[in-house]
Amino acid sequence: MADEIVLSFHDSLLKKSDLSLLEEGRWLNDRLIGFVFDYFTHNKFKQISDIAIFISPDVTQFLKLGGGLEIGIFLEPLDLLSRKLIFFAVNDNDSRHSAGGSHWSLLAYCRETNSFHHYDSSSSFNTSAARSLAQNVEPFLHCRSGQNPSFKDDRCPQQQNGCYDCGLYVVCITEQLCTNFMNNVKISLSDTLTPEDIRKKRKALKELVLSLGEKKT
Repeated sequence: MADEIVLSFHDSLLKKSDLSLLEEGRWLNDRLIGFVFDYFTHNKFKQISDIAIFISPDVTQFLKLGGGLEIGIFLEPLDLLSRKLIFFAVNDNDSRHSAGGSHWSLLAYCRETNSFHHYDSSSSFNTSAARSLAQNVEPFLHCRSGQNPSFKDDRCPQQQNGCYDCGLYVVCITEQLCTNFMNNVKISLSDTLTPEDIRKKRKALKELVLSLGEKKT
C-alpha cells in the first residue's frame, strides 16, 4: 500500500507513516518536528516570526556537521543578525547523509544575553552534539559584544520513559519558551510542563495534522 500524503504545509510534507509516529511509544522523526517548527513560524508564533526563527532539523544536522564555508551558504538567507531567538532541534546522529540517531534535544540562542541554552529531557545526553552545533554557528551570529556566546545546560523537565518522548519535549519546551517570551514572563519549565502534558501533545499534534490536511483538500 502506498504511503499516502496526509499534509503539505509550507516546507513540510507528511505521510501516513509520519502520522503513525504520533502514537504512544513512537519516536518523532525530523519531518514531524520540522512540521511543528513550520507551524510555529507561520501560525502559532507568526507575530514574532521577524525576531524568532525555528531552524529545521535537517538544516540543523548539516550545521552541526558541516564546515565553515558550507555553513555560511546555508545561514546567509536566514538573516540571523535580526533574530533575537534562534531554535535548533538537535539530534545525536553523526551522519550528514542518512537519517537516524536516538535522541532529540533543544538548543536555543538568545541574542539579548548572547547565550546558548541547551534543554535535554535526558540529563546531558546530547550536550556534546549541542556544543558542536553552537561552535559551528557562533561565527555567523555577528555578536555585537565581540564576545563568544556562553553555553549552558539548562534545567528542564525530564522524560519518564526510555527515549521515545524526547521529540515531544523539544516541541513542548520550544512552545513554552516562545509563550514566555511573548508574555514577557519568566516561568520555570519544570513548573509548567508535566509528563501528562507531553502525553496529551501526541494527540493534539495528530489532530492538528489531520485538521490542516482537511483544510487543504
